Amino acid sequence: MLYIKVPASTSNLGPGFDSIGMAVNIYLELEVEESEQWEIQHLGDVLSELTDDDEHYIRKMCRQFMHQFNLEEKAFKIIMYSDIPLARGLGSSGSALIASLEIINHFYQLELTKEKRISILSQIEGHPDNVAPSINGGIVAGYYNNETKETVTLDVPVIKWPIMVVIPNYELKTEASRNVLPDHMSFESAVRAGSIGNMLIAALYSEDYRTMGKMMTSDLYHEQYRAHLVPHYQMVKDVITEDCFAFLSGAGPSIFIVCHPKKYDENRFNLLKLPDCEVKSIEPDQEGVITFEKEGRMVN
Repeated sequence: MLYIKVPASTSNLGPGFDSIGMAVNIYLELEVEESEQWEIQHLGDVLSELTDDDEHYIRKMCRQFMHQFNLEEKAFKIIMYSDIPLARGLGSSGSALIASLEIINHFYQLELTKEKRISILSQIEGHPDNVAPSINGGIVAGYYNNETKETVTLDVPVIKWPIMVVIPNYELKTEASRNVLPDHMSFESAVRAGSIGNMLIAALYSEDYRTMGKMMTSDLYHEQYRAHLVPHYQMVKDVITEDCFAFLSGAGPSIFIVCHPKKYDENRFNLLKLPDCEVKSIEPDQEGVITFEKEGRMVN
């Protein structure tokens, strides 16, 4: 029996649009074994509304990979549990995509390297900013060329200040969030946006977290266009204090907050007062996806 544990991810970190992401300690877990027919059992509240049918995302992606690699089709019995809320900008679909490839890589003994897996999945996602950190762990900066299919990723030092995430009780589909983005930006704006992203990476390496926070909150690519889709975005901005920095997690609606250690308690208490949301204290996951064989067979 194969056990898989995939961390959630937050992408962009403000100005790193489609190119920077961080794995966090919220997880999708699966037990998988070969079977004569497909069967997927969902545990926990997060996955309670998913159905076990041909449209199940993991089943669809496993079959897609079988076809892509010209493999004889197999079926699997899967028991899965997740703490990653769906459609909240925390990489739930990316984690499921990673799990699907891990299943195929293991049961067909493909021996795909991490770099190859990131490349394969970046072609599907169109960017590496969720799958790369969830596979490698930590913060990852990545580049994907849609024309050449080249993918390049490098690890970046993780944030050492406390981190929280505000998870609103409503969904926001990535497609809807992308539809509000402009088709073009001026050359001057593009230069400024790129400079902000560059300074974010430099600040992470320098552990200059005030500069990091300033860059995180200076994005020009997407947040100003998406903010109206997330009522909690301005709510969070209104209650956090100095030396506390908030940015949209991916396409939203979740919002990440990084704050000075001395300001953590005050800001956490302020955030807990907000309505219709959950506040989690989290940390970067530095291991990435974990897979190993477990003895025995499933009992459910």
